[in-house]
Amino acid sequence: MTKPGPLLAWFYRAPSVLYRARLGWLLGGRFLMLTAVGRTTGEPRRTVVEVARRAGRDPGSPPVLWVVASRGPRTDWYRNAVTNPRVRVDWRSRRYAANARPLDEDERVELLADYQRRHPRAAAMLGSAALDASFTADHDALRRLAHELRALRLDPASTDVAPPR
Repeated sequence: MTKPGPLLAWFYRAPSVLYRARLGWLLGGRFLMLTAVGRTTGEPRRTVVEVARRAGRDPGSPPVLWVVASRGPRTDWYRNAVTNPRVRVDWRSRRYAANARPLDEDERVELLADYQRRHPRAAAMLGSAALDASFTADHDALRRLAHELRALRLDPASTDVAPPR
C-alpha cells in the first residue's frame, strides 16, 4: 500500500483536530490518536489509527489497545513507535502514557482473526488495501496478511503523563 496523496492525507489527519481539542470521544472507541517521538526529528508525531482490539481493566484504568499498521513495516507512525516505544494515547476522553510493543507474526495472525470475526467489512477493506486480495478466515490467508502488516500492543504505563508533547 502506498502513501496517500495530499487530499486523502488531509482527510486522514482531520480527526486529529478533534483529539487535540479534547473531543476524541466524538469518534467513539474505534479510533485513537497516537503520539510518538519521530525517529529522525525527535519531534512529536501524531496520527489517528483504528483500534483493532481493546482489553479493559477496571473502569478507572486505561485499557490495553492494539493497533494495526496497514502499510506494514514502512508505516511511519509504526516505525516511530518501535524506535521510541514510550508513546501517548488519546482514546475517547482519556489521555495516557503507554508502552508500545510490536507483535510477532503469530500474535498478528491471532489479532487479525479476531478482528475479522468482529469487523468483517472493515477486515475486507484492510485485506484488499494491503494485499489486493480478500481477507478471509482461512489460516494461510491470515498468515500472508500478518506477514505483510505490522501491529502494536499499547500497554498503559505506570504514570499518566506521557513524554511526547
